[in-house]
Amino acid sequence: MTDRLLTAADVADLLNVPESWVREATRQDRLPHIHLGRYIRYHATAIRSWLTEQEHAADRHPIRPRPRG
Repeated sequence: MTDRLLTAADVADLLNVPESWVREATRQDRLPHIHLGRYIRYHATAIRSWLTEQEHAADRHPIRPRPRG
């Protein structure tokens, strides 16, 4: 097995978001993760794939600004 398992702190650092965001996204099952007993870990390749999917989804559905008025 060559894929390093990451902690929530590692994922937060990789994504440049707060660790609390990673933990909340994990609880909501929005991030790929695995349970190892009471521990939760993340495959680095799964996180990179998820990030690529998010980028492609943003390309397909760009955020449009709200009209002012």
